[in-house]
Amino acid sequence: MKILIQPLLKPTMLTSLVSLMLVEFVRNALIISLLPNIGVGAGGLSPAIIGIAISVHYFFDNILRTPMGMFVDRYGHRIALSLGLIVAAVGLVLILRADTDLTVILGGGLFGIGASPLWPAVISTVTSSSPDGEKASAMGYIYTAWLIGGGAGPVLINFVYIYSMQAAFIVLVSMVLLAGLLTLTIRVKHSTTQHERRSLSPHAIRRYFVEMFHHLKGVRILFPGMFVQTFAIGVLIPILTPYARVVLGISPQVQSLAIVLIGGAAVILLPIMGRLVDRVGARPFLSGGFLLCSAMLVLFALQRAIVPAVFFMIMLGVSYAMILPSWNSVLDRSIPHDKRGAMWGMFMTIEGLGTATGPLFGGHLWDSFSPQAPFYLSAIVVGTMGLLYLFLKLPGLQRYLRPTTKAS
Repeated sequence: MKILIQPLLKPTMLTSLVSLMLVEFVRNALIISLLPNIGVGAGGLSPAIIGIAISVHYFFDNILRTPMGMFVDRYGHRIALSLGLIVAAVGLVLILRADTDLTVILGGGLFGIGASPLWPAVISTVTSSSPDGEKASAMGYIYTAWLIGGGAGPVLINFVYIYSMQAAFIVLVSMVLLAGLLTLTIRVKHSTTQHERRSLSPHAIRRYFVEMFHHLKGVRILFPGMFVQTFAIGVLIPILTPYARVVLGISPQVQSLAIVLIGGAAVILLPIMGRLVDRVGARPFLSGGFLLCSAMLVLFALQRAIVPAVFFMIMLGVSYAMILPSWNSVLDRSIPHDKRGAMWGMFMTIEGLGTATGPLFGGHLWDSFSPQAPFYLSAIVVGTMGLLYLFLKLPGLQRYLRPTTKAS
């Protein structure tokens, strides 16, 4: 336990993780709970407008991660995050005060723009402040913070929303501004001088992009994996809730309990799996996680009883607790230290494309074949990746060195 808690005592890591947790709390509270409630409540907005606002949010958040990552590399984490989160807070205020459909959409877009530096900055900050032998552990902490914040947001904000919508938005705006203040305390050592990072001369800019292109060429074998993995998740996004209701006959209350169990398993195991990946190596957990995920998807699709179905979904949470720290540690070891923000932004943009594309296939497979078809496609995709990762020479895996044993 002491080994797991000790890294969290570092001010830079703790501040970054709390900021991530706060913003993801706000994001999911807004998108999953408040915006739909506004649509059916006093706001009188149509589901189409709510859907557009959410899509605009994710579009800007995803498409801007690469340029925002470059901004982080050149101007630092504090300025990118603090200014971005001020813009995000303005977006929330616009949604609260919106009197037209366009204002709601604009607010969603501003929130996406403001949140776009968050993930590249947090991942590059946390991993750059972690020793080489603790990258997977750092990734475990990052995704634990994401799960806790994102999972708690829609649940807890409903208690405030019962009191009033304005109070709920005041809470969200306050949390975003608090996250912005916390980011001002982040201190990160850079491998390049301030002048080199901030130079805007044509030569410096050209050199930066040439180096970026060179590094991207070196890790291009990772691109299909980035897309395919999130595509497999995206396939299931539009059909999980209907499947639970129509095929398994699970009530919303039992669905909520299952989500808590699955998310709880992942939250508990992520730091532990990250530590094991650092000690043993990423390949067994990467391949093993994908193969376990594939088997659980098939077994889940074959179930008609609630108890075994929930058990197999919990095991899916276990498989992703194996996959997330191992895969992201591979990515982190494949990029140069002075371009972490930009490279992570690029990686996340590619992953976002997979998440956006998957639902198109999931809904079509449900309509054209059967409710089980999306699960089988997802299982084939992740199972294939698990087999490939047993043998592929990935850049991050090849440079992995087991750290020397330290006394706990």
